[in-house]
Amino acid sequence: MPITPLLIAIPLLLPAELGRWIETHDNLGGVRGVAAMPTSGVAILDGDREAVLLQSQNNTTRLDLSQFLHQPQGLSVAADGQLYVADTGHHSIMFFDQDGRMLGGFGGRGEDEYRLLEPHDVCVGPTFVAVADTGNNRIQIYQPGGAYIQSIEGPPGDPMRRPEGITIDSQNRIWVADTQNHCIRCFTSTGTPVHRIGSWGTFPGQFMEPSGIDAAEDYVIVTDRLNHRVQVLDISTGVVNESWGMHSFLPRQGEGRVHYPADVAVLAHGDIVVAEPFEERMQRFGVTGIEIDKPTPSPPSVQSHFGPVAATDGRFFCTWEPELRAIHLFDLDRRTPLRLSTFGTPGTAPGQLGDLSALAIDADSKQLWAVDATNARVHQWTFNPPPPDKPRFDPSMATLTRSIPLPQAGPGDLIPSGDRLLFLDRNQAVAWDLNDDGLHTQVDLNLGRDPITGIAVVDQTTGEQRFATLDALNKIIQLHGTWPHQGENGNSISLHELHDPVDIARLSDNSIVVVDRAGHRVHRFAADGTALAAWGTRGVKHGQLWRPAAVVVDHQDRVIVLDHGNHRAQMFKPDGTWIMTFGAGRAWTTIPAAQTSETESN
Repeated sequence: MPITPLLIAIPLLLPAELGRWIETHDNLGGVRGVAAMPTSGVAILDGDREAVLLQSQNNTTRLDLSQFLHQPQGLSVAADGQLYVADTGHHSIMFFDQDGRMLGGFGGRGEDEYRLLEPHDVCVGPTFVAVADTGNNRIQIYQPGGAYIQSIEGPPGDPMRRPEGITIDSQNRIWVADTQNHCIRCFTSTGTPVHRIGSWGTFPGQFMEPSGIDAAEDYVIVTDRLNHRVQVLDISTGVVNESWGMHSFLPRQGEGRVHYPADVAVLAHGDIVVAEPFEERMQRFGVTGIEIDKPTPSPPSVQSHFGPVAATDGRFFCTWEPELRAIHLFDLDRRTPLRLSTFGTPGTAPGQLGDLSALAIDADSKQLWAVDATNARVHQWTFNPPPPDKPRFDPSMATLTRSIPLPQAGPGDLIPSGDRLLFLDRNQAVAWDLNDDGLHTQVDLNLGRDPITGIAVVDQTTGEQRFATLDALNKIIQLHGTWPHQGENGNSISLHELHDPVDIARLSDNSIVVVDRAGHRVHRFAADGTALAAWGTRGVKHGQLWRPAAVVVDHQDRVIVLDHGNHRAQMFKPDGTWIMTFGAGRAWTTIPAAQTSETESN
């Protein structure tokens, strides 16, 4: 976020005074970024709807930028009021005037020195623009108009890992939230390292995926995502002066409780605003609000903080917990899903886990795979489940078989197809046939511009492999090969009525279910594009959803939705009838009398 001279007026405030809750702004959708306006107010980036809200006192102006942007993540406001947006889906930086007119852009998909890959944040300083080039594990420096200046990758032997947040302080130094190294870095404007602060952990001064960052005259503010808190660092020493916001145990907890914060901004008069896309809200903190409790860690045993990816193949279902860096394996053949094992540890060694972007499982061979975007590897485990009539929990059930380099690791999906395992590489918009020797080969699939997930099925009669891939940019499901009952009008299913389709799964009748994250709904389509059913509304009751992130279908044709925003999974019939809700430790198969499931069929 840019630093304005007005911030110099607040040096007498102690950081410990800043963490008082003032107000909450709800129903903001995927509020990914916040930035201070030059004089007063805050700019808010709604990544779900590709819009920017300019909020000043009691006035709010909404700029619809959806014709220019695709899934943006970061925002900055220059001293002259121009808006710079990190357009993650287009791998570029776009800038606009305050009326929403596009003025230009730079970057573009690639690894060359000028190019960008998944930029998550941007900051406009007095003389240069700094970009968190997340997918390329570096910082890019440009002139305000977009002319390339230099790249910063970190000192030798200590490269950055998927940095997501960036800011420039009043000394023109660059502060970086080095997200998957779980630390904060500071560089001079020429790239010389000044500070490296923190490591993985929950104690003050440690971080678990720092995400957003901003600087005032005397301190730096950091959103510590998986610790659900904000930390305040001394700008000279990097010592933590204050932290606040840790939520207790459940989503939707109230004012002052921070839940998966994504970004932070110091406003011109000294208040702090925190963006929480998980809760679809922004909270304001400062010196005039209500004092809140100090953050206290939550016991891991009460959490089911499922990450946004899942997989199943018949009897087994797997997902993972980012805060534990561990994978859960469930048996679906019981009356309710039974957790068989939880395995994995955080780290960078082979088999240790960073941020997982995809999972796959094969029930016949008892193999489980995970794409580790942090460590640029694909891990493979062999698991030995107990007999169906003698279920038991066994933390040593899975044994690491191999850990193979995967330079393409990042956003995407794993697609088992017969005896092959494909990785759908969203960043490069290509598919890779994964090989044990690490020499992966590109697969000739006619993919769209933004393929985020896919499924495959092998015809048992002809042996033909059929694929379906979801193009999030064009909002279509592309059908590759000949699908039964495929429509006469083409090989795609339109999803234009959906807000934010993020995952698909296939039922036994070859119909396809889609989860709409921003719409908080599930949709089911026939192969010819006919809408068959839709269910879900935003909420916390059984049958309701909150930012669902993934969907799979088990061997009984039950639709399992990863209800990410509610820290749980839910199971439905193909028509949307609720069956059960489950987490790592409990399951519900009967809706309490006080709750009702809201479903509908087309």
